[in-house]
Amino acid sequence: MGILIAILAMNQFQINSLHKMMLSQNGSMNQAQAGAQVQGVSSGPSAQEVAAQILPKGVPARYGAELGVSFDSAAAAIAVLAPFEQDTRLDKLSGKNLERYISIGSQTSCEFCCGAQTMVFADGNKACGCEHSAAMRGVVAYLLDTYGDQMSDTEILAEANQWKATFFPGPTVEKYMAANGQSGSGNGLQSQVGGC
Repeated sequence: MGILIAILAMNQFQINSLHKMMLSQNGSMNQAQAGAQVQGVSSGPSAQEVAAQILPKGVPARYGAELGVSFDSAAAAIAVLAPFEQDTRLDKLSGKNLERYISIGSQTSCEFCCGAQTMVFADGNKACGCEHSAAMRGVVAYLLDTYGDQMSDTEILAEANQWKATFFPGPTVEKYMAANGQSGSGNGLQSQVGGC
C-alpha cells in the first residue's frame, strides 16, 4: 500500500511539474480559459499542443550522445536501452546500486500497457516483460552504473519517466490533461511505441 501511495505521489509531482513548465512557456491564460478552469474543465489547448509542450524531444543531455539515443526515435532507443536492464545484463547490479534500482523501479511503471504497478519486484526482477519497460529499467541501470555518484534517485526516476512519456505519448497527454481539468483526449497521438 505504501508503494502505491509513493507511486501516486511521484506521478502527481511529475504532472504538477509539467503543468508549471507548460504555464511558464505559455505565459498567462486568456480570460476564456481562466473562466473555464474556474468551472472545473478547461477547453484549453489541444492534445497536439499539450504534446508539443510536455513530451521530451531531442537527445538526452547527459547520456544521449554516448548511447546514440534520442526521444525523437523511440523505437530505436528501446533496442539500445533494454539490454542494460538488470534481468538480461551479464554484470548484475549489486549492493547500493541494486538497492537504488529497486527503489527507483518501484516508483514508476508502464501503467498504460500491461497494468503492472511497478517496473520491478522487491527483489529487483522485472515486474513487466514489455519492451518499453525493459528500456525504462535499462536507462535506470545504465545511469546508476555510469552516473550513480552524480545523479540522485529523483533525477534518474525523472529520466525513466521521460522515456515513459515518449513510449506512451497519447496516454501521457490524456493523463496530463485530465489532471489539469482540461477536456480532450490523446486522439491523434500514438498510444504506444514498442511491444508488450
